Order: sequence, then C-alpha cells, then structure tokens
Amino acid sequence: MYILTKKEGDIESGAFASPTEDGTPVVQFFVDKDDAAMYNTQLEAIGQTLHITETDSESVDKLCSVMGYVYTIVSPGEFVIPR
Repeated sequence: MYILTKKEGDIESGAFASPTEDGTPVVQFFVDKDDAAMYNTQLEAIGQTLHITETDSESVDKLCSVMGYVYTIVSPGEFVIPR
C-alpha cells in the first residue's frame, strides 16, 4: 500500500487527506504505486508538494483511527481526481 505524505518515507510527518462534501478528511491508500504517482502528479499541478510512502496494509486502519480520519483503498487502475 502507498500513501502520500509530507516528508518522504515518513508517515508521521502527515498524510494527505482530501475533504468529502461534508468536510470529513479522507486518506487515500493506493494498492499500486503507479496510481499513487499519478494522483501525486495531479496534486503537484495544484501546488501540493507530497511524497509517495509505502506502508503495510495492516497499518491502514490503525493509522486512520489514530488520526480520526476515514480512508479509502484505491484499487489498481482506479482513477481518482483530487478535490
């Protein structure tokens, strides 16, 4: 699994979360690194500077529960557009 973080290789530096329509932060976890890279490129185009960080799938639920965020897991080939 891959996540976009503020510092390279450092999940604790902060994970990128996009808001839902009601303002709830949602963290995207990507199964495929290429999909994470494509999403990151889109974010760079709107001024976000982030890094792709690998994490094990067991950490996903724990990480988001500690941060108070919900999450989605982006399947390979799924196209996600930043808000």
